[in-house]
Amino acid sequence: MLTTTRRAALVSTLAATGLAAFGDRALARETGAVGAAVDKYAQEVMAAFPDEPGLGIAVVENGQVTLTKGYGVKRLGTQDRVDETTAFGIASNTKAMTAALIAMLVEEGKLEWDAPVTRYMPAFQMSDPVVTKLMTVRDLLVHRSGLTLGAGDLMIWPAPTHTRAEIVAGLKYLPIGGQFRGGYAYDNVLYVAAGVLIETVTGQSWEEVIKARIFEPLGMKDTVSSPALVDRARRAQPHARLGPPVRGLGPQTVLPFDDSFDAAGPAGGVNSTPRDIAKWMQVQLGLGLSADGKRLWSEASSKELWKPQTITASSEGPAPDAPTRPTIQAYALGWFVQDHRGERILWHTGGLAGFISYTGLLPGRKSGIMVMTNAEESAVLRALRYGGPDRLQGRSDFDWIGYSKRLQADADAQTIKDAAKAVTPSSGAKPSLPLAAYAGVYRDPWYGTVTVAVTGKGKKQGLSVSFDKTPLLRGKLEPFDGEIFKTVFDDRTQEDAFLTFELKDGKAVSALVKAVSPLADFSYDYQDLRLTRIS
Repeated sequence: MLTTTRRAALVSTLAATGLAAFGDRALARETGAVGAAVDKYAQEVMAAFPDEPGLGIAVVENGQVTLTKGYGVKRLGTQDRVDETTAFGIASNTKAMTAALIAMLVEEGKLEWDAPVTRYMPAFQMSDPVVTKLMTVRDLLVHRSGLTLGAGDLMIWPAPTHTRAEIVAGLKYLPIGGQFRGGYAYDNVLYVAAGVLIETVTGQSWEEVIKARIFEPLGMKDTVSSPALVDRARRAQPHARLGPPVRGLGPQTVLPFDDSFDAAGPAGGVNSTPRDIAKWMQVQLGLGLSADGKRLWSEASSKELWKPQTITASSEGPAPDAPTRPTIQAYALGWFVQDHRGERILWHTGGLAGFISYTGLLPGRKSGIMVMTNAEESAVLRALRYGGPDRLQGRSDFDWIGYSKRLQADADAQTIKDAAKAVTPSSGAKPSLPLAAYAGVYRDPWYGTVTVAVTGKGKKQGLSVSFDKTPLLRGKLEPFDGEIFKTVFDDRTQEDAFLTFELKDGKAVSALVKAVSPLADFSYDYQDLRLTRIS
């Protein structure tokens, strides 16, 4: 879902290459051997990456839970250990849960997969009336709408004040940058719309439905639909590298816990624990049947949820430096699905500020692994995301730890170069107008208003900027290069942006926006803003 810096780079790599770790077909002869192997490997990963705060891991092996364990600490600098009841944000791993709820409602006749969304939500609109007419329930979940990567995410990130209804209403203003059903581009806002669809046909909130239909039947007592509901004594604290020179590099830093994610819950709001998430993995691997015999959805629905819908990547297959690269990868309903050495894996990643997670399921073995971390460390997750499934198949013949370290070192070196280039003005020109000429209220129809105001007087005169629906995106607006200005947000955990103003008749009339950092998460979708001055 939402990503942050290193996690964004990881998701990009996975989407492009589809790498995963697999091995031979031989099942472990003794139940518990896989859990023990993953436990040993997790300890090796923690030793190899000593500034990783903590991990939570769950393993299901041939339908049985054989590992639910914590590693490291909830917060750096403390001895508060992670355990099987520690809560992590699972972010976009929530999407499979929202998709499962839709499947249940389809079974009950309340929805149809291929019925138009407007049948149930007449006010639903996309910016293209043809897309509005053709958009089906299925289309909401498979990232083929024509929206660009992360389009509209500023309505859900970082901690904006948009309501769920406002997010859905904003869809009619988001530009369609691709062809409807013509390709893949990951989005979050349509999963929010799916949550509203669930509310519309059930008369209950998405939060009430997911609790009643998934958490309670599975006994997931410590799992909640929003960060705001997490038991403070139980939760892991998020961490990230905040620079210099950009977020994703520098020392590990403790972040404030973000509990303002309610509106985007259907796309990524769930927080869970290793002990609880194992139960969710069991019902997935059980084709809708829980470990204690409760039927949540049918086998036919499981097959529908796992059926490839949108091709996301293809390749020539395995190579010496990419031994598990698939020939084809696709998005199903809340899951990625692909081939790996003759086997099928279902997987998904998730990321929020200071949290990254990964789920990988091998349906043919009724086995899977879930990894939850409390830091934006793609190298750590990469090692586990590949090496974990290796252990599910009883193999450990590739050095994923070394591979991840090398890949991260190369990426960091390139980022340093790119970051230096990004903050070097190309012309060195000063603004062509007095600062007051840039001040005003600018509006984008899907996001809302951005206010630029004059601060101080005389030589101390400057500008401030406020993304008015996002309290965290407020601070100074400094001249950078001609008509390009750069934000310096008060909250330095946020990604700064360039505003490029268009001038007419002696004042700024509009502005385009883009992120400063080459590592900026795609959910900072500044580039989708089209700001027009309204006062």
